[in-house]
Amino acid sequence: MHTRTGIIAAMDSEFCDLISSLDHERTEKIAGREIHYGNLESMPVALILCGCGKVNAALSATLLAGHAKVTRLLLTGVSGGLADGLQIGDLVIGDSFIHHDMDARPLFPQYEIPFEGFSKIDAGSELRHLLAGAARKMLASRHLEGLEYSEIHEGLIVSGDQFLSSNEERARVLKTLPAACCVDMESAAVAQVCRAANLPLGVMRIISDSADASAHTDFAHFVQHSASKACAETVRFTLRALAELCKLNHTENKISSE
Repeated sequence: MHTRTGIIAAMDSEFCDLISSLDHERTEKIAGREIHYGNLESMPVALILCGCGKVNAALSATLLAGHAKVTRLLLTGVSGGLADGLQIGDLVIGDSFIHHDMDARPLFPQYEIPFEGFSKIDAGSELRHLLAGAARKMLASRHLEGLEYSEIHEGLIVSGDQFLSSNEERARVLKTLPAACCVDMESAAVAQVCRAANLPLGVMRIISDSADASAHTDFAHFVQHSASKACAETVRFTLRALAELCKLNHTENKISSE
């Protein structure tokens, strides 16, 4: 069975890292985006640079789902930490997603997507577990600045079209979403597209700041020197795990047909 993994890179440095090792087949330009097709770690992939914000994220996910016909999606990048105990350099694997800036009250409950009937979008378990395993292997094999003592968490990722950079903004989000682990500008939008397209989604975010008044000073250096490399390497480990899983499934199918 033909499968292709869609990879959405939020950061240019991560995108360049992955492109440099892609066994490139072709590039398609559509809707202001470039989709790069090829093989990475012996797996067919379609790679796209997302850009910031939920519209860019939804556009990229829709192109991969509807045009590139991918069978699963991986999204990696950075985020601001919200949960107590999260440190810069920690990794969060998303198990669910909410738009923290969705508010159509009084017509609909806060965070509920109008006319859709839901607010929280759950991630599938299989790809999430593969991504978590890949993250552990990345941390064990790479010794990147700022990730020496990193821990891996699983939990709720909230998204909105704003970069949280004050204590007040951080407190506002946590007041009504106390279970939120981290905040970004893309994950919930990609999750909504994947829910509509019935695509498995794996999301990993590296904590780059604390979503407070220190966020602007922490962000740029960490992204450039550590986070983008860690994201690209985690994608590679995930693809290797998927390749092994495909081989196992092929062997089992062959045996059962004999």
